[in-house]
Amino acid sequence: MEPRPLSDMQQSMLVHEALTNRPIYNMPLGFQISGRLEVLALERALCHVIRRHPVLHSTYDVTGAVPLAPGSPLPGLVLGTWEGGDEQAPVVAEFWQRPFDLRREVPVRALLMSASPEDHLLVLSVHHVAGDSWALALLTRELGDAYARIVRGAAGPEETSAPDFFAYAAEERSAAEDTAWWADSLRDHQPQSVPREDPPADDDRGRFLPIDLHLDAAHTQGVKRLAREARVSPAAVLFTAVSTAVAAVPGAGSDRLCRSVVGLPAALRDTRDLQETVGPLLNTLPVSTTWRPDWPAQEIVQTHAAAMESALAHKHLPYTRILKAARMRRTPGAAPLLHLVNVDTEIPRLRLSGARATALPMPARWATFPALWEFSWGMVGNMHGVLRTDTDSFTTDQANDMAGAFRSSLARLIK
Repeated sequence: MEPRPLSDMQQSMLVHEALTNRPIYNMPLGFQISGRLEVLALERALCHVIRRHPVLHSTYDVTGAVPLAPGSPLPGLVLGTWEGGDEQAPVVAEFWQRPFDLRREVPVRALLMSASPEDHLLVLSVHHVAGDSWALALLTRELGDAYARIVRGAAGPEETSAPDFFAYAAEERSAAEDTAWWADSLRDHQPQSVPREDPPADDDRGRFLPIDLHLDAAHTQGVKRLAREARVSPAAVLFTAVSTAVAAVPGAGSDRLCRSVVGLPAALRDTRDLQETVGPLLNTLPVSTTWRPDWPAQEIVQTHAAAMESALAHKHLPYTRILKAARMRRTPGAAPLLHLVNVDTEIPRLRLSGARATALPMPARWATFPALWEFSWGMVGNMHGVLRTDTDSFTTDQANDMAGAFRSSLARLIK
């Protein structure tokens, strides 16, 4: 069949993964299931979801995506046994870390391990070329809906057509390029040298080192209070705390002009159809901000919020073309962006008729950014924050120093 066009992000991921020769774009997903489970119905539901979405029903290389021919076999559930507890953790970890051969297989696979008729582990691995955190939530929602229809005795899930991600990719290729604003915004910004000088041990290369940022109720209340006073979102306060921490210059005067360029993920889901599309509808925006550290906290936060809004208004130029517009070239030992701040990622949930599915904790993954700052809100409303640093770019001490600088920066803002 004729290849379908890839988005800029998809092409970049395929090239990046080939160069690193590691499964850096595997997205893990897993649930512990309590209750009686109809395995054949679950397998039928999984095949329905894969067949329904072109981005899941294709193989890939850097030249394009090739839809499977009608009637081609789909990957079913790989079945195994589970002893209960954590005994299967190595099996699950190996499953999540196993590379995809995207030239020959679709970008989703699933493993079901059972300890008894009412105790199971469902483990999925989805390649990022076919989705993002929002898409994983869509996938699990559709999986639960299809399973419910099948176990109720319906002939099968409705074969309605899904929005086609590749149609979006074709539009992206033909869209007019918004380069002038980005060239001006990133004027004089050059790739940033990574702090680490000595390489890590071979077993640690390319991995994330997770560091808990130890945020508590007092931090949560302080962030919300400052957000109300400055009339910005709590996400803007957290972004500001990271930006001011990584821009700190020891020993410099408080009247200096500071500048940071920090990455912000942007969802490209501005229409109802795109909100229902499975695919990697994300972009990374380099947000450039200047401020003085002696400004009041509200003014610093408002300045960062305005910079974020300006970048989001120009979010449709793909990241690689943003770098090209700013005349930035990748150089050894440096990165166009060292830091990415991600707040409130979509959390996939699985609802299965007659059973209860509880999400498994996700492992530290392979690194795709030197430093990833992730923030989320817990069940009781308190913030949780973790810094994941690439072991190729930061030593453990350097990562801990950055986490400490963030806590100090946040304390100064919300005092």
